[in-house]
Amino acid sequence: MFNTMAHFFQTGGPMMGVILVVLAAAAAVAAERLHFYLRTAREDTSRLADLAARHVAEGDLQTPLRALDDSPGPVARLLHRGVSELWEGANPHELRRAVEEMALQEMPRYGKRLNYLPMLANVATLAGLLGTIFGLQGAFGALAAADAATKASVLADGIGQAMNTTAFGLMVAMPCLVLHARLGSLAQSRSEACDAAVVRFLNFCESRQGAAPRHLQAM
Repeated sequence: MFNTMAHFFQTGGPMMGVILVVLAAAAAVAAERLHFYLRTAREDTSRLADLAARHVAEGDLQTPLRALDDSPGPVARLLHRGVSELWEGANPHELRRAVEEMALQEMPRYGKRLNYLPMLANVATLAGLLGTIFGLQGAFGALAAADAATKASVLADGIGQAMNTTAFGLMVAMPCLVLHARLGSLAQSRSEACDAAVVRFLNFCESRQGAAPRHLQAM
């Protein structure tokens, strides 16, 4: 199998290297995004929101601050900012504004670098087409100078190069598009869950507008 792949690349021409670089870039983007969605952003949003709300209702702000500080996910960071604002005595309007300002930084993390995948798919396809043109140009150019005995072999080599680059470009482009669709779906679901959790926490805090945290009541 290794010899078959080596022969495939060797007969594909110089654009095979370009497509291989595109494949490596797409793999790096996909791996980073999968790690983010399946590890960093895979938060139990309902549990985090309930945890923060429960301790706020009890007047205990230190416990959720410590618990949320350990998580790098967007939901935990937004809730941590909200509890921090309550700790500093913010009113509901100031609390919502502070969380919304931080959301401008956190929410784009869900879609970060996703647009690279369709771009890389287009580059792989175009590189394959360019390799096809190079292969056909080389084939017909050599065909004019070849003798009758080698014309068939020269033509076959050129067409083989053209087909290999086209095939490899499409082999890279199609998974990029599939990954973009799947990762985009994950981004949307994680983003919607984040919105729901943070809005629920803010609404809870606004419903308790008249209640001051215990650490402020003692001052």
